[in-house]
Amino acid sequence: MRPDDTIRCSFCGRTQDQVRKMIAGAGNNNVYICDECIELCSEILEEELKARMKGRALRWPIYVS
Repeated sequence: MRPDDTIRCSFCGRTQDQVRKMIAGAGNNNVYICDECIELCSEILEEELKARMKGRALRWPIYVS
């Protein structure tokens, strides 16, 4: 990565300066996810687990804007 390249979350587009933590994907493909998107994904998965436990699964994929 060149010094002038800005690291951005591949999901929301925030820069690493706008979030607390940025995690790089496996390999050298410049894929990142920020802590805020991880938290949102965690909430979605938790809701899915709750729905499955109640006998009704959510529809995939779930799009978040």
